[in-house]
Amino acid sequence: MRKFHMKAVLAVTFGLLAGGVASAAVIATVNQKQLTDGDLKSALGQFNEGQRNNILKDPTNRRQLLLSMIDQELLNQEAEKQKIGEDEQIKMAVDAFRRQQMVARLLEKNLASRVTQAAARKFYDQNKLLFNTDQVRAQHILVSTDTEAREVLKKANDPKADFQKLAEQLSKDPSAKNNRGELGFFARDQLDPEFTKAAFGANAGAIVGPIKTVYGYHLIKVLEKKPGKTLSFEEAEMKATGLVRQKLGQEYLTKLRDQAKIQIEEKTLEKL
Repeated sequence: MRKFHMKAVLAVTFGLLAGGVASAAVIATVNQKQLTDGDLKSALGQFNEGQRNNILKDPTNRRQLLLSMIDQELLNQEAEKQKIGEDEQIKMAVDAFRRQQMVARLLEKNLASRVTQAAARKFYDQNKLLFNTDQVRAQHILVSTDTEAREVLKKANDPKADFQKLAEQLSKDPSAKNNRGELGFFARDQLDPEFTKAAFGANAGAIVGPIKTVYGYHLIKVLEKKPGKTLSFEEAEMKATGLVRQKLGQEYLTKLRDQAKIQIEEKTLEKL
């Protein structure tokens, strides 16, 4: 029961931020602060449908959720007494939360009507490779320039070369010191598109590159290829819908970038 209680406290933390419902019925009073059934409904909104039903059907769980709300209210009141809300870190956190909510609402307002089943189906039909479960296992070496990449490629193609050792010594990928360039198995939609295209297009054992991405120039050694299947639309609909949402969001952001005046202070950035 205690495990449920702690989860409920966390859920209520966010649920209460949404505010209560006007003219709602009072279900508890904490130091003259009324908690309403609207507050409880807001808290329930943080659970999935099955959990909500279990809480509403079980009087013990309903009371446990209410006790969690009371605990949260007591903590909030004490925080107000100690003027915790005036702390700069709290103000920054509140501002960051507000910005996140505004962005989410902006995208919902402008894009939600276009994220339809028909749009998902069209995207699926035009990008079936993204819904294929083939996987590739590869290693890579990341460097800064094309020239540097070609020099490393010559070393990697030497029959006596140890690709993992080269990755450990030369890759600028921070994780290379620990994983020696090992990426494990990945699907077509998990890494940079250009990187993925090169890896899936090569035979097992091949070393390909340089491949340019936003991170730099890669050399890729393909170790294994694991064949899969193309998912049906019914199996892939949720993923297709998410990718449509992602695509529309990127297009919307690109439009805003094109309309904006953006100046990056490179010298200041380099000093950070």
